[in-house]
Amino acid sequence: MSTRISRRDFAKVAAYASLGTAVAGYASACARALAREASVDWAMNATIIDGCSCQLLCPCIFGSPATVGSAATHQHAGHRSCYFNAAFRVNEGHHRKVKLDGLKFWFAGDKGDAKTVELTFEPTATEEQRAAIRVFMSHFLPLQWTSLTEGPDAKIDWEAEAARAEAKLDGGKAAEVVLTRYSGAAGDGTTVIKNMRYFAATRNDGFNILPVEYIAYRRGPKPAPFEFKGTSGWTITIDMNSNDVIATKERAA
Repeated sequence: MSTRISRRDFAKVAAYASLGTAVAGYASACARALAREASVDWAMNATIIDGCSCQLLCPCIFGSPATVGSAATHQHAGHRSCYFNAAFRVNEGHHRKVKLDGLKFWFAGDKGDAKTVELTFEPTATEEQRAAIRVFMSHFLPLQWTSLTEGPDAKIDWEAEAARAEAKLDGGKAAEVVLTRYSGAAGDGTTVIKNMRYFAATRNDGFNILPVEYIAYRRGPKPAPFEFKGTSGWTITIDMNSNDVIATKERAA
């Protein structure tokens, strides 16, 4: 079988291989593709509206990316789940010469035992931008998913303030997340947790704790639809780039 991968499919297959979902026969080709991709210049600064089914605070944010979902607090039918909606807005970013500024995308599913997730883009995202986001996600949250799909394109409404954040996918018909100010915050401000990593992102401005008022994911069957109130949530701005990934690999060598 040929190990050549088209330029259009390269980033998608490479990212999926990193996430453990590539089909048999592509493994060796994708490994070489990922090695080449490590030398590509890219950078990402993005703000995320993130809500999940875990009790406050979600244990997935503690520890390494490899332990994500292993201590999720939502349990049902003998399974452990961390159902989540994460709405991303890129503040500034690029992949090679492809600009990502202003791009929005949605990542949702279950980080618990099921490890089923779905990535959704807006209709205006170009093929080059989609490929860039797939590569970024493979580094930001490098988990071994059992199912990683891409949902139908849909418009994303996104607004985040210090004490409230809200995002909707397809006007809320596909998914939504609403976060509000933590009632335990002192004074007029919000509670922010700093000096803690967020998955594999090298830098962040702190977890602005905003518990879930309401989250829902209405697609399915994988990931399974869900709906929760009063659970864990926050907004956070992350920053990472290709040099960070190279440095991490060098330290681990």
